[in-house]
Amino acid sequence: MQAFEMLEDFPNQFSPVEVQEIDLQDYQGVVFSGMGGSGIVGDFMKLFLKAYKPILSIKGYELPPFVKEGWLLVCTSYSGNTEETIKVLEEALKRGLKPLCVSSGGKIEEIAKENKLLHIPLPQGYPPRYALGFMLSALLSLFGMEEEIHKVREHLTKHKESLKSNAKSIAHTLFGYLPVVYGTPLTEPVAFRWKTQINENSKTLCYNAILPEMHHNEVVGLDNASIRDLCAFTLLWDPQDHPRVIKRVSITEEIFRDFGIFLRLLQGKGTTLIERLLYLTYLGDWVSLHLAELYKQDPIPVKVIDFIKKSLA
Repeated sequence: MQAFEMLEDFPNQFSPVEVQEIDLQDYQGVVFSGMGGSGIVGDFMKLFLKAYKPILSIKGYELPPFVKEGWLLVCTSYSGNTEETIKVLEEALKRGLKPLCVSSGGKIEEIAKENKLLHIPLPQGYPPRYALGFMLSALLSLFGMEEEIHKVREHLTKHKESLKSNAKSIAHTLFGYLPVVYGTPLTEPVAFRWKTQINENSKTLCYNAILPEMHHNEVVGLDNASIRDLCAFTLLWDPQDHPRVIKRVSITEEIFRDFGIFLRLLQGKGTTLIERLLYLTYLGDWVSLHLAELYKQDPIPVKVIDFIKKSLA
C-alpha cells in the first residue's frame, strides 16, 4: 500500500479493540514504553490519562528503578522487534511485573506468549508511523475509551478533505526552509509528531521547541537574522492550555511580528482535546507527504534508520 493510500485510510484505523479494560485504581502508576512511531502513542496516552495517576512515557533501554510491584507497564512496538522496548520488557519481567504488550508480531509477541502476558495484536504490513491509529485504538480500548475512538474516527472523516487542502498550502510555505514546529504542554506530542513525520516522510531536517520553556532560551536565537531567515515557523496550541501558556502564545506572536517574521498559529478543530489533537496530527501527516512530493522524495524508505539497525544487529 502506498503512503497516500495509508494516510487516506487513517481515520478508519480508529476502531475499538476487544480487550479486557484496565482499572487504573489497581495501579500506583502507568509506564508506556516505545520508540519512534510506536513511542508517540505513549506520549498521547500520558496526556489523556494524566488526571488519574502518575503516567510516564519512556523512550530508551532503561526502566526507572522505582517502577516495581504495583505499577503497570505497557510495551508498544509495531514491529515487535524494537530492541529498546524489548530490554525494558525483559527488565520488567525480572522485577516480577506482568507487562501488557502491543505489537504486530516479532520478539515482543514471543516474550508475551512465553510469559503468559496480555498481547494485543496489530494489523501487519504498515511502517510503524503509518499505524498510529491502530496503536492508539488498542491503548484507548485498554483504558475504556471506546467512545472517544468512535468520535475521532467520525471527526477525522468529516474534515479529511479540508485538512488535505490546508496541508498542501502549508507544505508549499515550508518548502525550501527548515521547518520549526513549536508546541505547548497540550500540543507537545503533536509538535513532536510533525517533526518526526517531516524527518521520515519528507526526508528533511526539522526541529521543535515547547512553551513555556522556549521563552527561557529559544526566542533569543531569533536575534540572528541570517539563521532565522532560513526557517519557517509554526506554533500549535490548544484552548485548554494553561491561561498563562495561552498568554505566552500571544506574546510569541507579538515577538515574531516585531521581527517581521511570519509565524503560523494552528489550533485543532473539535469539541474535545483528543479530537483537536488528532486533527492537528492528521494535518501534520498530510503536510509531510505533500512536502515529500515537493522534494521529490519517496516517503516510505528510511535508509539511514535501516543502516543503524543493521549496524546494531
